[in-house]
Amino acid sequence: MNDQALGTICDYLKPKMFEENAQVIEAGQPLNVMLYIIAGSMQAYLPIRAAGEACPSTSFETLEKGMFVGEQLLDWAAKTKTFYDQPVSFKTVRCAEKVEAFALTVNDWKTLVVSRDIFQRSSKSEV
Repeated sequence: MNDQALGTICDYLKPKMFEENAQVIEAGQPLNVMLYIIAGSMQAYLPIRAAGEACPSTSFETLEKGMFVGEQLLDWAAKTKTFYDQPVSFKTVRCAEKVEAFALTVNDWKTLVVSRDIFQRSSKSEV
């Protein structure tokens, strides 16, 4: 990806604020947003099934300033041909404290790929 493409992506970034304990992403649900954390921290964990109900696991990954959440959308946007194959999150992500982030939604990625051609594709018909 070249500097011009990165600049175009930055034009689509939107600031987002999340309160402490807010659930941002739920495991098993479509991944709708990619976040770049600029302040605060989040916890990502794989849910455990106990008696048919999902429970938070005791092991989690801490996501902090400078880290991404939902980065699978970048890979998806670069490879998708139809946009009907939106990825599903395999982790639940909650805010450990108040979080500030920059967001790119699925629709932002669709617009960037279709109208801006930020990824090297041989033709628009691939999208």
